[in-house]
Amino acid sequence: MHTDRALLAKIAAGDEHAFTLLLDEYRGRVFSHVLTYVKVYDEAIEMVQDIFIKIWMQRERLPEVQDFPAYLFIISRNYLVSAIRKRVADRVSLQDEDILLEVARPDNTLEAKELEKHIAAAIAQMSPKQRMVFTLSRNARLSQEEIAAQMKISKNTVKFHMAAALNFIRVFLKGADYGVVFLLFLLRFL
Repeated sequence: MHTDRALLAKIAAGDEHAFTLLLDEYRGRVFSHVLTYVKVYDEAIEMVQDIFIKIWMQRERLPEVQDFPAYLFIISRNYLVSAIRKRVADRVSLQDEDILLEVARPDNTLEAKELEKHIAAAIAQMSPKQRMVFTLSRNARLSQEEIAAQMKISKNTVKFHMAAALNFIRVFLKGADYGVVFLLFLLRFL
């Protein structure tokens, strides 16, 4: 049985057999870790392959690695974060197009006007601080830091009032079906 350090030195020198031994040793652990986040077997297999390809492509760095399991965990984590961010960005782009097409329908324009009236009514019934935080955030487009400074409250208090305001609107509109128009409204404010 080879030690990780000996394997890493051989891999850095281009030894494919040593790389196969390392792959056999750690592939299962990386797969379990990736599958925990991805939840799709085929995608997890592909990601594990990509992670080990990245290690092979950067093999000249391996002799510097003191703790290979920790190194592997960090590479896997970074790869997962990048892949998940890319997946979210891709899905949001596709959803944006679908939402815009849906909102452009004439019956949804009427829904949007009706929704605006109901939201205005909900805002009017909020507590004064919730209403102010919501208005400064959504109408004046101030950041949480700017709102906190203007209102002389903490950023966490701003977050609390914003969450309470959005929840108040959701509860106020409960039962009304505005479909995709309401979804678009909520996405704008999250």
